[in-house]
Amino acid sequence: MLQDNRSPMVIPGPGTPPAREAEYYADFLPGESLTFRDYLGILWSRRRWLLGTLAGVLLLTGLFCLVVTPVYRASTVIQITQDNPGARLGDTDPLTSLQSGSELSRFQETQNKILASRALAWRLIESLNLADHPDFHGVSRQEGLSPEKRKNDLIDLFLKKLEVRPVKDSFLVEVSFLSSDQSLAQKVANTIPREYMQLAIDTRSQSFVMVREWLEKQLEQMGQRLQASTRKLFDYSRKADIFVMEDLGGKDTVLFQKYVELGGLLTKAQSERLAKEAVYRQLKEKGPDASPITNHPLIATLRQEYVAQNAKVASLARIYLPGHPEMQAETAKLNELSSRLAAEVKRLQESARADYEAASRAEKLLSEAFETHKQQLAHLQDSLVDFQMLKRDTQTTEKLYQALLARMGETTVASTMVASNVAVIDPADLPAEPYFPKTLLFLALAGVIGLGGGIGAAFLAEYLDDTLKTSEEAERICQTPTLGVVPKAAPEKALPGPDLKDRLLAHIPVWRNPFRGVAPEPEGRADLIVVQQPRSPISEAIRHLRTSLMLSASGQPPRTLVVTSPNPREGKSTISLNLAASLAQGQRRTILLDCDLRRPRLHLALKLPSRPGLTDYLTGSAAPEEIILPTPVENLWFVPAGPVPPNPAELLHSPRFRHLLAQLQEGYHHLLLDTPPVLGFSDARILAALADGVLLVIKHQGTTRDSGRLARQLFAQARAPLLGLVLNQVHYNGIGRNGHYGHGYYDQYYDEPPAETRASAGQ
Repeated sequence: MLQDNRSPMVIPGPGTPPAREAEYYADFLPGESLTFRDYLGILWSRRRWLLGTLAGVLLLTGLFCLVVTPVYRASTVIQITQDNPGARLGDTDPLTSLQSGSELSRFQETQNKILASRALAWRLIESLNLADHPDFHGVSRQEGLSPEKRKNDLIDLFLKKLEVRPVKDSFLVEVSFLSSDQSLAQKVANTIPREYMQLAIDTRSQSFVMVREWLEKQLEQMGQRLQASTRKLFDYSRKADIFVMEDLGGKDTVLFQKYVELGGLLTKAQSERLAKEAVYRQLKEKGPDASPITNHPLIATLRQEYVAQNAKVASLARIYLPGHPEMQAETAKLNELSSRLAAEVKRLQESARADYEAASRAEKLLSEAFETHKQQLAHLQDSLVDFQMLKRDTQTTEKLYQALLARMGETTVASTMVASNVAVIDPADLPAEPYFPKTLLFLALAGVIGLGGGIGAAFLAEYLDDTLKTSEEAERICQTPTLGVVPKAAPEKALPGPDLKDRLLAHIPVWRNPFRGVAPEPEGRADLIVVQQPRSPISEAIRHLRTSLMLSASGQPPRTLVVTSPNPREGKSTISLNLAASLAQGQRRTILLDCDLRRPRLHLALKLPSRPGLTDYLTGSAAPEEIILPTPVENLWFVPAGPVPPNPAELLHSPRFRHLLAQLQEGYHHLLLDTPPVLGFSDARILAALADGVLLVIKHQGTTRDSGRLARQLFAQARAPLLGLVLNQVHYNGIGRNGHYGHGYYDQYYDEPPAETRASAGQ
């Protein structure tokens, strides 16, 4: 209950000056912000919203975790370095030199993009036959798709399940794969490094193929140019007969030396031609088994290396599968040695043939030169300049050709090397727990979100709720003091009290016994709770309301009191009945009139007949003594409403009703008039003009602010003396914003006292 500590003399009433009333109600205007305790009170009063939102979010999250298919995540960590020593030959990597390597960060970003590329994804799909796995059936078995569309959809679905995350400040990359199948997640994660290395090998091979094609084209062009340049130099030297001249000390010396030495040179050329022809024929007949080849140191060395490498490959073949990286590397090295050995044999054969042809040409040229040197000597001086120019051009072209030929060999060797800059650091293990959903984490987040949402919902409900929730708010809206706060009935616990039936039978005549053939009153009803349960919180609140009414007017307490409410079902009839019973218990003759001629119910609460009643008297069908009925409560009488008339307002506004009130005021201390709600009906305002005061019943969290404000305005327009209001059906929320006590307080003061206490009281 709300304890009003203000003096009764300052409570504004009908005669209070407007200035004094405005000064009084200024105390109830919101001036300070809500405190932390007020916020806690809001949360406690709206705890159903908070707990409901929290439980809903937790329930939905739990259902989601139970229904959703678990997804497992397997990860492998691989190392990707920028240096690639396995693909280098000597000190220069031909591909690297052509590409002019990039910065480290750009290199790492490139490798990450390759790991998440569509080409690698398709290789993995084909390698593991993922199109037949249940995770990919939604795409692979979809009808009406073209092969390209199905391929793109499979790749898109695979990339959605793939995660590539580089480890900061390192050469490590974590590659993960998500799948509802644990074994598939592990298999894909462990297959990614292998397919990545194979893709790098294939890409490198394609790059070397392009380089090789370019070099071959350049070699072809340079060979044609060298051949043309050599042929041009040869033709010119043969015409000018200057290919035997190395120094020109003087004209006579040169001519003499050439003439003398031509014979010796021709003889020597013939000898060399015969020797080289013999070597060439031996190589041509015996091939690689010829002695010039077998005795060659480089060939011998290459053959020894080839035999050793072949033995090594044979031993590894018993340990590894053909596709193993180390097996592929050693096989590639064996193929390289075989290619080099064949190339050296071929080179020696070509060299012998070239020497033989050169010796033949030299012999022929010497023979021709010996016959024509005299004619050519005349033009020697004029031809030397052009000869030197052609010679330098031939030498330059030959150097370029040799460089391109060497680079071609290096590229061929490098294309067979396996990339060694990729290494698996941590292979993927079989995932034991699902990666998604994480039930505990989700429930924790759901708890936080639900709690936050519940708090928000509670404050939103509080903000949108326009009902009157506190006595201070009711006083501020209605501009009327609160005379009492009546808690809501608690049906779950029946408070002790005397047997009502026995008390009624002792005071009511037999012919007016309302309990004849009537079932007992159920526990927990508040119709006559001041009699049923005098120690209950509601009874104490009614007595507090009675005291406030006695002090609400100066001079003497109000005798004729109208009890009404803004809307139906706000407890005005219950307040009227219990307040009348409380006044009667104070040894004051009290009469209760059921003036609700539209929907009467007080006769049901008192279990008394409804006829004859007030309507019968007002229509002249009954005398006053016929409609006044005694009640089970001593000093309390009751006037029922009677039959429902078609014109209740006209009957209540009649002189006959005013005459009845005048008669009753002479014989009773208090007259309580229970009326219909003031909003929508004029009955309450009509009766308020005839009464000493009006008691407005406000339902806690039921009456809206607009209803309370409009009710106040209607009574102000009728100049009705509004004594105060009572906040009815207040919930037990503990000591809070409503200003009343909770269950614990009432349990301590209204429980049955101990036997020792009752015994001492009886003494």
